[in-house]
Amino acid sequence: MYNNALSGVAASGDRFFYVNRLASAGEGRDERWQHASLECCPPNLVRFLAGMPGFIYAQGPDEAIYVNLYVASDAAFTLKGQTLTLAVESDMPWGGTSRITVKGGGSVQGAIKLRIPGWARNQVAPGGLYSYVGSSNRRAAVTINGTRVPSTPDRRGYVTLDRLWRAGDVIELELPIETRWIQADDRVGADRGRMAVERGPLVYCVEGVDAEGGQALTLLFDPAREPKPETDPTFAGGGTVLRTEARSLARPAMPARPVTLVPYYLWANRGRAEMSVWVSTREYVPGDTGPAGGLIFYVNPNAAADGWRYLEAAPFDQSAGAKWGCFRRAIAGARGTAIGTGKQNTADMLAACSEPGTAAHLCATFALNGVSGWFLPSRDELAAMYRALRTAGAGDFRDAGIQDNFSYWTSSQQTTDMANHIDFADAGRQHYDDKDFPRRVRAIRAL
Repeated sequence: MYNNALSGVAASGDRFFYVNRLASAGEGRDERWQHASLECCPPNLVRFLAGMPGFIYAQGPDEAIYVNLYVASDAAFTLKGQTLTLAVESDMPWGGTSRITVKGGGSVQGAIKLRIPGWARNQVAPGGLYSYVGSSNRRAAVTINGTRVPSTPDRRGYVTLDRLWRAGDVIELELPIETRWIQADDRVGADRGRMAVERGPLVYCVEGVDAEGGQALTLLFDPAREPKPETDPTFAGGGTVLRTEARSLARPAMPARPVTLVPYYLWANRGRAEMSVWVSTREYVPGDTGPAGGLIFYVNPNAAADGWRYLEAAPFDQSAGAKWGCFRRAIAGARGTAIGTGKQNTADMLAACSEPGTAAHLCATFALNGVSGWFLPSRDELAAMYRALRTAGAGDFRDAGIQDNFSYWTSSQQTTDMANHIDFADAGRQHYDDKDFPRRVRAIRAL
């Protein structure tokens, strides 16, 4: 309710989307629409809102009344032939206090069941896919007319209050609203080395508008530093944001800088910007999912001097058979073989060869999840990719395809006719061959 449906609608109420990404490159794909050909979207939101009463309350065959969500509302129930009305006032989702007042003409015996959400019971979601980092000792507290009553939930998460109810009785529920770090099961490769932040029922994210240089995808957070909640009167009419600090993955020598986390449902309301829900909490290692959604395969030990720290490979091939280009033409440059030379090699190839569909052209025009800036790897860059990814079984590298084509082009030119390639199906054996032979292509980028 808070983190999915609401995020689809702009704060202005007149624009929407339904692709609720957990990360964005901020290149414009996530600007909400005012009009679209997908007529299902606005009616689905209306249908959701119309169904809200059934999500907030329920009544069992035994007439027990279930309060599932704490939303300011009034609801009437028939209990033992009498009408019992519950009037709810709540601070949710910003605060944990909810007050339920019983209204009715007389007294009636029955059960009111209060749902204690998983986030108030150290459970992110059913199952073991997600877990909180550390355990909270805070528990939900329930009072009736000011007197504390037992509030241990049953296995379904409900506290049962069974008594003789009279008009004017007041139930007060206090849920622990805390800022918590969430981690995914380590087998979820895309979330490895990352965590998400939650405060009460709200999931938070970081947007580039709240980070120095607009860089949200390459921030490095310290999970030992608890983000501090703060009411910001200028944001969403007084919503709670989280203040903390973060460093740069790409520039580790830079000190930590202030950064703000905002509720995910309010993202994409302040213009184009990078955004991420799952933020990095350690430095990348080969095999990690990179900020563009590719795979990290190299960590540069000379990052301070070179100006880049990581090489990220596209997670799939850009072609099963593309020519290197400029066959029987010696081009200026494109002679670099070392790690760090692929970007310039690619620029040299493009400057000399205008023909479309070449290996360099496919890489330079490639975009992944809205992120551009890719190039054809040099010989040593491709060899590093082979060692870090192909031999580990990562990256979906192919050993079959067009006839006899099991190798990948590099951007390293050998002669007028030939360029280097590496055969991934033959233990990474390095060759050079005619530039007009079609070979596989895998783009990389530096960050």
